[in-house]
Amino acid sequence: MPLQLPPPVTRALLIACTVLLFLGAAIRPLQALEFQWLALYPALSGGFWPWQIVAYPFVHVDGLAWFFNMLMLYFFGSRLEDLWGLRRYIQFLLACVAAGAAAYLLLTLLFGTPFPLLGMGSVTFGMLVAFGILFPHQRIMLYFVAEVTMRTAVWVFIGIEVIMMLGSVFNGSGAWVTAFAQLGGALGAYLMILYWRWRPPSFKRKKPPSHIRRVH
Repeated sequence: MPLQLPPPVTRALLIACTVLLFLGAAIRPLQALEFQWLALYPALSGGFWPWQIVAYPFVHVDGLAWFFNMLMLYFFGSRLEDLWGLRRYIQFLLACVAAGAAAYLLLTLLFGTPFPLLGMGSVTFGMLVAFGILFPHQRIMLYFVAEVTMRTAVWVFIGIEVIMMLGSVFNGSGAWVTAFAQLGGALGAYLMILYWRWRPPSFKRKKPPSHIRRVH
């Protein structure tokens, strides 16, 4: 089955992340500028700027992390954007990004870390949670090995993230704070969907669009 062109917001995110990655890899001074100005730094570090709260997902320095994030963004993000429409999809993205940033900034105030926050992990984790809520019984191939339900896959990925985070804690590296931010993105996704369920937006038409009904 040929790959389809993703909807506009997802397509723009894919292009932006890819362009920044390859430009940074080709031009090292530019990569340093991306890392300095777009990655999210602790609030009291001296490197923090307010726009970093929404800019950090666009920065990738690890090609493997970029590949998996873009893969999840393409498959999950495209379907969610088609399902919700542009406005709700952007609200969802901002909820994931802001929740991940809030978790990171709070923990760095309490514990500190030498690692800035970057990458689309908080968003893709949020998308994973959204799929677990909206399509809990849909079956997928987990790591191309085992067929499981979407709900099971969500718990497996969260469990892996927690294990990796605990390993970082025991190693004393401080990277667990950035890993925790991805779980913050998952929490932001859950809270956004919960808010929609209890506070649906008003529509001028008597009946909401069918793609909104799927959320309730």
